[in-house]
Amino acid sequence: MAGRFNLPRKGDNATLILIGASVRSLAFSCIRAGYQPWCIDLYADEDLAKNCPTTLITKSFPDEISDLIKAAPKVPILYTGGLENHSALLHFLSAQRTILGITGRTLYNLRNIPGFYKLLKSKQINTPAIIISMKDLNNETSYLRKPKYRSGGLGIKPFDPSKQAMVDDSDFYYQEFINGESRSAIFCFTESGFELLGLSIQSSGTQSLHANDFLYSGNMGPVKPCNSELKELQTIGKIISSNYRPRGLLGLDYILNDSKVYPLEINPRYTASMEVLELALGQNFITKHLQAFGIKPIYENPAPSETTVIGKAIYYAPHDVLIPKEAPWHSIEANPLLFSPFADIPKTGSAIHKGSPVITVFAKADSLTEVKVQLKTRTSQLDSLFHVGTLQNNLV
Repeated sequence: MAGRFNLPRKGDNATLILIGASVRSLAFSCIRAGYQPWCIDLYADEDLAKNCPTTLITKSFPDEISDLIKAAPKVPILYTGGLENHSALLHFLSAQRTILGITGRTLYNLRNIPGFYKLLKSKQINTPAIIISMKDLNNETSYLRKPKYRSGGLGIKPFDPSKQAMVDDSDFYYQEFINGESRSAIFCFTESGFELLGLSIQSSGTQSLHANDFLYSGNMGPVKPCNSELKELQTIGKIISSNYRPRGLLGLDYILNDSKVYPLEINPRYTASMEVLELALGQNFITKHLQAFGIKPIYENPAPSETTVIGKAIYYAPHDVLIPKEAPWHSIEANPLLFSPFADIPKTGSAIHKGSPVITVFAKADSLTEVKVQLKTRTSQLDSLFHVGTLQNNLV
């Protein structure tokens, strides 16, 4: 865990290294906070590359990062999606640069799902059942087979004990499937406690977005919790704070079932859902994250507001596609300070294989209902662009 740091103030070279599978949302948040990102990224999309020095991971993720960091400036690191599953790499990086994030034993404990659930149950918090042997299975219960070391819903599969046999694989675990609405809560932890920054509805495996299985599909928010939901989330925040003592931003995915919270997992870094709440509330969570490490902000956050609702959806390739010149996002300025209906913009002419992310779509309105309508309209436009139902844009 890093100590206190004094990064350069406004007008100086306030550079931060950002590393992850997709750092664009984190980079834009850093820019809005007054910092200058230097990025190592798996996609190097056009809007990221136009705004930040960006190094593309071309060989393997995350193995190549240990070599790419050698060319990075001597400044602190913020990591995002995927790296929380690679503690050895984070340990290596922490010897090269200061990591402003959760690492080491704290990271290990937060990602230990069975241990986390056991702790929650001891405090009367509901959790899905974790199954470790055939004798614990109930043929009347639905389960998920989940990988321990992936993110974004990759590798999650439904498991039916009446039709399938458990496979002994240390890289996976079996978890009870809980019906309800999938949500994401965002916390920021400090030495003295924590702040619950906001909640959003989360979607995965959305068929209209061509997302397979349980792939992350997007968020909408903010949403107001009911009284029991808020009380349980505050209790969970206190449990995390007192038992793990993390520092900085942290996301909690959970299911809301009959006004009861069922925590699923902790994402101990900047998450995709944070961008939605930042834009909707007029806040900058990176400012709060760095303050948790004792860093004075370049820009102070104004009081939060809830005057708008933001929706974010990941559009996946319905078949193998080529990015055309007439794509609607080409006329839009890639400015992190302005709301845009598109982000994570692919290069013209690039080939994207079926099931891979193509682009992120945003909507802004006064209600969740209107946001859903806008996202549906933009998704339909993309379907038309990529000739869904025909072979005109299919590479095969």
